[in-house]
Amino acid sequence: MKDIIIVGTGKAGFLHYYSYKKFKEIGNIYFVDIDGKIKNDNIDNNKVYCTIRDAIESNSLIVDNLIVDICTPKSVFLEIIEQSKKLGIKNIVVEKPFIVNQDFFEKNNDLNIAMVHNYMYSEITKGIKKIIKDKNLKPVIVYTNFSKNRTEESFDGRGMYKKVTRNIEHDIPHQVYISQFLLDNPNDTKLLLEEEKSMEKENVKLEKHGYSKIITKKGNVYVIHESDFATNTKIREIIVVCENDMTIRGEFLFYDKDLNKLQDGTIKIFDNNNVIYEENIDFDDNMYECLFEIYQYFNMNIVSEKYREEIKSFSREMNLYM
Repeated sequence: MKDIIIVGTGKAGFLHYYSYKKFKEIGNIYFVDIDGKIKNDNIDNNKVYCTIRDAIESNSLIVDNLIVDICTPKSVFLEIIEQSKKLGIKNIVVEKPFIVNQDFFEKNNDLNIAMVHNYMYSEITKGIKKIIKDKNLKPVIVYTNFSKNRTEESFDGRGMYKKVTRNIEHDIPHQVYISQFLLDNPNDTKLLLEEEKSMEKENVKLEKHGYSKIITKKGNVYVIHESDFATNTKIREIIVVCENDMTIRGEFLFYDKDLNKLQDGTIKIFDNNNVIYEENIDFDDNMYECLFEIYQYFNMNIVSEKYREEIKSFSREMNLYM
């Protein structure tokens, strides 16, 4: 089983590590962070290296048996991929939003690379898609809202390196690939409206970081994504309005920073605003499911066209907004 080097020890690094530890079979896990420090207190490992090369040389690791898992801010994704390539590493996992030009895979045809898209593996997302398919429903509007108050985290620099990130680089990517999955990945996305607002605190502005709204049209379906980082109401939901006045609403589970569950998830079906079906979701290990599938593929030592196509499709749409 392949060893893993997790690059980045913040929240994303912890979430990946937490999932990897639940695998029944897995190689050794190592950490790399630019300053040689663990940044998330929940990571129960006090050994961290400053570079990928340090981790390899200190542990006599075999590059053909390695996966590099990139959990850093988006601004250094490509830099770390290039470092990995120079070391001979071909298996790479990248956190979202991994946005590439369409010729990326032509230049990197030997890389086996996957972007983490864990909400696609959620019981909520899969449940909504199953309802659409089983009931032969035809969506006309897809609305997603991922909002929370992360003012303190943002002004502390979470998810940023050398520059302020835009709101659409954080939760909107989840919302984009969710809508692609629910609508069977249409390729004719038209951007109708894009709105961004800054986050402000004590006369300091984080440009385009506070709020974003995107309205698109995919075929005959209108898709609306909204994300507010200054609201005091925590929202994480999908609403699919279908023909014949049927509406499906999914609300994701909530956890605190230590992954203690705060709230169950739900799926509801409405007929003219009357609830005709309701399901409670009390367990949803979507990060585990996503990383486990990727890890299985990478251990087969084949280049996954599935993940390449997902990244290409995701990038095509995200490049409209960037």
